[in-house]
Amino acid sequence: MPSPRSGPVRHLWLLRHAKAASDAPWGGSDRERPLTGRGRRDATALGRRLAAGGTPLPGLEDLPTPEQIICSAAVRTRQTADLVVQGVGAPLALEAYKSLYEAQPDLVLQYVREVDAGVSSLLVVGHNPTTYQLVWELLVNRDDDGSVGDRAALERLGFPTCALAVLALSVGAWDDVAPGCARLVGLFKPPY
Repeated sequence: MPSPRSGPVRHLWLLRHAKAASDAPWGGSDRERPLTGRGRRDATALGRRLAAGGTPLPGLEDLPTPEQIICSAAVRTRQTADLVVQGVGAPLALEAYKSLYEAQPDLVLQYVREVDAGVSSLLVVGHNPTTYQLVWELLVNRDDDGSVGDRAALERLGFPTCALAVLALSVGAWDDVAPGCARLVGLFKPPY
């Protein structure tokens, strides 16, 4: 597994969609499950915490907020992304892809690697277990002193609905993102 390189740092924000209804309305498919009231509140509150002038999440005070969002086109992920954008109160480029529903981490990583070089901070809104697995794979396995670090924190928290992992990637370009290139900047779950 490659070790993080020094140089430019990009930030990858990985968000699991907020709490969704157990069934889709009118007998729809799993892709059509909407957010619950709690899910809508959590996503909106997270957006407000990310907004300029909002109360920042601990440890993220000096981090650039996401400039672009990539999400699954499922109703619950799209609603989560839209509510975060509304909470932020600033326009963000948002791209939704049908292929990210039930995608494996390597497909999500492929989309990340295709992000424009001018973007330094990206938010990906997805599903579990994929989002958790991607965070796990990107994190450095052991700290410099040989102790288990970021992955242990991820295991302790788990990754419930509307959980957010913020990663610092020691890469010069998005297409350099690879397993083991990230350090955990923050790990959060509702309530926000």
